[in-house]
Amino acid sequence: MERRQQRLAANESLFRSVNERIEELAEGPFQGSPEAGARAWDFVCECADPTCSERVALTIAEYEQIRAVGNRFVVAPAPEHVDTTIENVVDMNSRRYWVVEKTDEAAKAANRDDPRQNRRR
Repeated sequence: MERRQQRLAANESLFRSVNERIEELAEGPFQGSPEAGARAWDFVCECADPTCSERVALTIAEYEQIRAVGNRFVVAPAPEHVDTTIENVVDMNSRRYWVVEKTDEAAKAANRDDPRQNRRR
């Protein structure tokens, strides 16, 4: 993988790690409450732009569905948050977020750097 693609993948993995922590904090005091699954939380856009500060509103269930696949990331719903050299948009159904899936070497790096995969090892 070329250096630019490695840098982009690293940025996205960093944002994903932040979102993993947001999920942990959000679930903590709200576990078991009926409204917990319906409440949307502000996650960070997981695009490749290191200066991006967009927030993406997701329920924990939505975030879990995206994270079920190691090379998928959530981004703000706009073309400037998608880098077609390393990913494809796989879900544009929500007005609040899009889901992108890494391709080729970026997909391998995303799966390798997935904190959930690393916990299972």
